[in-house]
Amino acid sequence: MNLDTQLRSYDLWKQSMSKCIHAYQHWLDEGSLGDNETELMLIQNLRLLEKDNITIAFAAEFSRGKTELINALFFASSGIRLLPSSPGRTTMCPTEIFYDAKEKPYLRLLAIETRSTDKAIEDFKKDPNHWTHIELNYDSPEEMQESFLELLKTKRVSIEQAKELGLIGKEVDEEAEAEVDIPAWRHALISFPHPLLEKGLTVLDTPGLNALGSEPELTLNMLPNSQAMIFVLAADTGVTQSDMAMWEQHIQLYRNRHPHGLAVVLNKIDTLNDELMTNDEWAESIHKQTLETARLLELDEQNIFSLSAKQALIAKIKNDATGLSNSRLSGLEDFLSDRILHAQKDILQHKVVDEVVESMELASNTVNNRLQKVKNHTDELSSLCNKNEEATGELLLETRQKQTVYNNNLTHLKTSQHIFHTQIMELLDVINPEKVSKIVVQGRDHVTASWTSVGIRQGMKDTFEELYSLLDEALSTTEASVKLLNSIYKRFKDEYHIDVEQTRGFDIAVYQNQLARLLKEGLEFSTSSSAALTEQNLLAKRFVYMIGGRAVSIFQQAEADVKRWKSTALSNLIREVNEQKAFVESKLESLRNVSASREELEKKISENKILEKELTEQLESLQKIFKGIKSPEIESVETAACQTAAS
Repeated sequence: MNLDTQLRSYDLWKQSMSKCIHAYQHWLDEGSLGDNETELMLIQNLRLLEKDNITIAFAAEFSRGKTELINALFFASSGIRLLPSSPGRTTMCPTEIFYDAKEKPYLRLLAIETRSTDKAIEDFKKDPNHWTHIELNYDSPEEMQESFLELLKTKRVSIEQAKELGLIGKEVDEEAEAEVDIPAWRHALISFPHPLLEKGLTVLDTPGLNALGSEPELTLNMLPNSQAMIFVLAADTGVTQSDMAMWEQHIQLYRNRHPHGLAVVLNKIDTLNDELMTNDEWAESIHKQTLETARLLELDEQNIFSLSAKQALIAKIKNDATGLSNSRLSGLEDFLSDRILHAQKDILQHKVVDEVVESMELASNTVNNRLQKVKNHTDELSSLCNKNEEATGELLLETRQKQTVYNNNLTHLKTSQHIFHTQIMELLDVINPEKVSKIVVQGRDHVTASWTSVGIRQGMKDTFEELYSLLDEALSTTEASVKLLNSIYKRFKDEYHIDVEQTRGFDIAVYQNQLARLLKEGLEFSTSSSAALTEQNLLAKRFVYMIGGRAVSIFQQAEADVKRWKSTALSNLIREVNEQKAFVESKLESLRNVSASREELEKKISENKILEKELTEQLESLQKIFKGIKSPEIESVETAACQTAAS
């Protein structure tokens, strides 16, 4: 299936998951089996499904045909060259293309002058008043095309002003020219209800080496969070010096983090052909350029896609199947749909489905246990029909003794819970984001006081060493908490015969790895952009603030996960102890009643039979939901997607 159909299929799969989770919420409510922790978990997973999107980033030097490729891949259905990509027309600022359902279609542009502040683009996004807002007429592709010409705009400024904005370096000869052309806009946001964008696709267009080097957010935040990166080269020029600089300084950062998400496009293969060449000679010329590109970039040839975006766009607009085949676009589309979408689905399945399935399995065990207890109690009541009052009294006494045991269990559990929570509070104190923020601020002050590449790197290393020491301390506290938790579960299994599965614990290694990766990426970026960082105070400030901000975010997430662990670590044990206590109390009450009256005995047996049937139906209902979320009918989803696309 093509990318369009795959995206629709992926969206239908997410809808199916959401329906199953809603059905599970309803099932829990009907059976009075829900609790705050489970409800919160389900709500969080529903939000993950709702907010999930696929971001595909494009990076290239100027005039490589990157925007034409975006038009060919996603916007050919408009019937025109929607984004400006004609010769001599180059997108000048990083551009995000997505769908914002809360507002009418728009183009928002952030003035280049905002670079004179140390405020990040993400901060500006929170306040639309900082942006030039242009309303888009989605019903007229031609009017939208005209609006998008704003992306090409430049302005003439003095060399000094360009330096202050971090757009040129000190190596520029100030006597050569009094003024230079710079982009008019720092960043652009485009939102309109295109079918692919509505299904969760976001396109990130990043123009030129200078844009990547002068905006730390692009390299250290936006690009790493993309599910796919398309690095575009021109077949007629091959890998130029500036292409190689972009590859080494920025694209490699992405490759290190997402080794399977990177594709290199060798665009403009039509320029390698002329009327004197045979098709075989043209194919051989393309193959040679592909092999050379693979050698220079040290890539597998399979990750390089030779194509003509121009031919593909024209062929799609004209419904020319032969021309589309000759453009070779399908190889890249297959890469995006097969590898990227499937990988994202696996990630989402791990985050959402596995957690919900685990909850369902626990709920199923709870209902099964209830059913077994009811059946056993029914058998006991049935046996009383043929026994004397003395036997009934013995059973009553035995049940009272069990009630005492379960009351003691509950007391012991509350004591254990208190000890565990005390240890968790110590852990939360260690990783307190406010404490982390103080370390980060001190590190920022140290770095921004030096303004040398050596000072930046050393300041970052010193700061991260302090953060690592916090995590080391947190690790020992976590290990102590895990040991305590294991001993609690073991005691209840050995002494009280209550054997339930522990919930997932807190893994400090996740955050240690995230910090290590952040430091590595930060040091690599500071090296690749060392000239810019040492020459431009504002750029250095934005860079350091971003690194520090992401470090704080890592600890904030760790804090949230610890709090969640605190609330769920003993939840299965608490639920089982309460279940057993409630059942024994109910059993005791029924024995008291039936010992006084034969009629009450028969009535209770009848009630138990009804309850057995209800519990059995509950299990069958849960099994249907479980099957839907664990093994959705993918083929039917894909068929529906194809039918939707055809309509």
